[in-house]
Formats: sequence, structure tokens, C-alpha cells
Amino acid sequence: MDVLTFNGQSFADFHTFWDGKDLFVTPEKDVTFYEIPGRNGEVSVSNDRFKAKEISINCFIKNDFRKYYAALINFLYSQEGYGRLENSKEPDIYQKACFVSQIEPNTGAFLKYGDFTLTFKVYPQKWLKLGENAIQISNTKSILNPTSFDAFPLIEVVGTGSITINSSVLTLSQNTSTTFIDCEIEDCWEDSINRNGDLSVVGGFPVLTATNNITVSGFTSCKLYPRWWRL
Repeated sequence: MDVLTFNGQSFADFHTFWDGKDLFVTPEKDVTFYEIPGRNGEVSVSNDRFKAKEISINCFIKNDFRKYYAALINFLYSQEGYGRLENSKEPDIYQKACFVSQIEPNTGAFLKYGDFTLTFKVYPQKWLKLGENAIQISNTKSILNPTSFDAFPLIEVVGTGSITINSSVLTLSQNTSTTFIDCEIEDCWEDSINRNGDLSVVGGFPVLTATNNITVSGFTSCKLYPRWWRL
């Protein structure tokens, strides 16, 4: 039987399983269409993003429905915002999801069993767990993107120095311990200290494309978390 895990909590602990469908709904591309007088058809302009989507997952509890259903809904409704959603059909990925639905179960005789639908709002990406592994870079390195989509890495450095990724150069001039540079949200911090003022960015924050040439100098340690993703 197929199992969901949300924020580290396996639904198998609630004797809750799903039918193996619905998580494979693809996201919608964000495209704007314009009609131009005197021209046939429409002009399409890509907004370079995918829209968030809702997925409805059919679940069931085969025994002692009242007990396990109560435990499940108390867990779900205690979760705030987006969390980590994993499923046993795709053990190599996870999604960012937010539980959003009211639940209306269909129950069997004497509440022994029942089924219901859970609805989550999810980011369009499916993040590869492989992309959470740190890549240690001491001097120069070339890494290949295993997906078809550009990725925004998280960089962890100790000390001061510079890192060049393709045509982007990041230089950190102040750091007392370990600093993180998030290329997706374009932020830099050391513990509770904001280090954006100590970070020089030339060529924009790095993006990992198909092939990536990386050079590091000065840092005592430099690790890159690529955060690969697919649809």
C-alpha cells in the first residue's frame, strides 16, 4: 500500500494509505496571451514560471476508523503553512505542500473503515532529494545538472573569499563562522546576522544550468547544495 509522509510524519502511523493517483498532476505554465489588431491569432509571452497547483489525494483507513481518523486530522490541522510532502511512489523526490481542505469522509458500517479526500496546495516543483546533498568545492569543479530545469543553489561558506559559478561572481568580505548564501531568495546570513552588505554580486546570483564551471578561492570551506528539481 502507498504511504504519504508530511513534515516527517508517516500517515502509516494513522493506518492511512492512498490509492497511488493524483500526485502526478502536472502544473500549468504561466503564459500571457495578447491579441493585436490586424494580426491573426495571439502572441504568447512566457512569464518564466509554473503556477502552484492543488492536488486531491484519495485516502482510506481500513480498520478502527474513528481512532486513526481523529489522530490524522488533529495532526493535519496543527500544521501551519507549507511543509514537506513525500510519497512512497516517488521515493527520490519531495514537494512543498500546504494542507487546505475540509474533509468529508465516507464511512463503513460501525465506523470500522472509511475513505476521504485530502487536498493540498503545492509548489509546481518536485525537488530531488539528491539535490539536498552537499557538494564540497575546494578549488575548481564542474557539475552537471541532471534535470531539464535551471536550479538556484544554496551555498555554505566558512571564512571569506569568492566563488565563481559560470558568469556569476560572489565575494564575501566579512564572516566570523558559517554563512549561507541563498541564490533563490537572494539573501545572505550568518546565524542571526544579515550579511547582504558584506556580499558583492557580479553578474547576478548564480543559476545552475546544464553544465556548470565553479571556482572557489579564499574560503576555508565551501559547500554547494544544488537543489535540483523536476516536474
